[in-house]
Amino acid sequence: MSTGKPKIMIIGIGNAGVSVLDQLVISHPGMEDLLLVNNDQESLSASVIVDRIMVPEGDPGDGFVAIDEEFGRAVAGAGAVLLCGGLGGVTGSFLLHALAVHSKSAGIATMACVGMPFAFEGRQKREEAVAALEKLHAVCDAVVAVDNDRLSGGNPSSAGVGEAFGLADRTILASLVALRGMLSTSGPVKITRADLHSVLGVPGALTHFGFGSSSGANRLYEAVEGALKSPLLLLQGKPVLREAQTVLLYLKGPSDVSFAEVQMAVAEIERIAPEGCHIKVGVNAEAPAGAPLELFITTSSGGKRSSERVVKEVKNPEPQNDEPARHSEATALPKTAPRSPSASELSPSTKQTKTASKPMNKQMQATLDLDAPQRGRFDKSERTIVNGEDLDIPTFIRKGIKLTSPVRK
Repeated sequence: MSTGKPKIMIIGIGNAGVSVLDQLVISHPGMEDLLLVNNDQESLSASVIVDRIMVPEGDPGDGFVAIDEEFGRAVAGAGAVLLCGGLGGVTGSFLLHALAVHSKSAGIATMACVGMPFAFEGRQKREEAVAALEKLHAVCDAVVAVDNDRLSGGNPSSAGVGEAFGLADRTILASLVALRGMLSTSGPVKITRADLHSVLGVPGALTHFGFGSSSGANRLYEAVEGALKSPLLLLQGKPVLREAQTVLLYLKGPSDVSFAEVQMAVAEIERIAPEGCHIKVGVNAEAPAGAPLELFITTSSGGKRSSERVVKEVKNPEPQNDEPARHSEATALPKTAPRSPSASELSPSTKQTKTASKPMNKQMQATLDLDAPQRGRFDKSERTIVNGEDLDIPTFIRKGIKLTSPVRK
């Protein structure tokens, strides 16, 4: 059933993409607008995904030309395309880039969630994956690259091969769910495409990603704790959030997700991140009643930002007001004119300019539930008591001040 929103397509490419999308429909029943593209007939036939494009075997370039028109029809009318698969193999690396060029050339916001090879897969495959990732960054608006060696703690031999690849697939799956949710959220607290681009669109940057999920009275703290334990939020054994410039914090759950929970999640990130870190928050409270609270933390480090785009933003700063940020052509990423990709575009030599991090717009806050707050994971920590008051509890809760939404004019 159409909701009136632009469709967001998730496209699995190669055997890795097939595996991720099969797990996606099992963990998130009812997920729509899924497509497989692969040259392995056996893999496609075994998949539960209905919509698929079979790429002729042989030279990947010839295969792309053969499915060019069919792929164009499949993505026509999409508001965004999320590509997923593994880098390092000849077919997957080529098709991920070629289809990204095709999608972007059609004026569609294009993003990718990809896996990087384990060290035991060989140096040659790793080098090919790094080169393919660089090409994806040159085309895509945002890229989440899951480094399998970091995910496994650098020691994949301690687990079974199937288990190691399964963990990689689940992490790519979680990143797809997070990106799709951020793009589709229409409420007053959301992450814009420009926010995604500023964090995940930097060439050469490392992606850092964590996710957690929980239900019950202590769900917020348990979800945050699970996300923070992700090995992708560590770099050389140290928490990357300590040096983060911008963090994307996305919460997904049922309608009873409260602003108090959102505030507590932000406070936990602020406790770790340096002063001045921008925290971009998105909330999607449209899951069925009883669904778990899912929390996703994303940031990046390193890479090179375009000084040309930074200068442009200084000359044309984003308007600051009290209204929540809206998806619009003004906040959307620049799109190229619709046209078919040429051969030279399949190996672009220049990269799109990237946006710099921008301060988060002020958000409207609805009425909070001011019942007695739960200290959760802080119950066992030493309280900060001054004149008989626990200062670890927000002032408006201690004083019983009821916050309501201001009247819009």
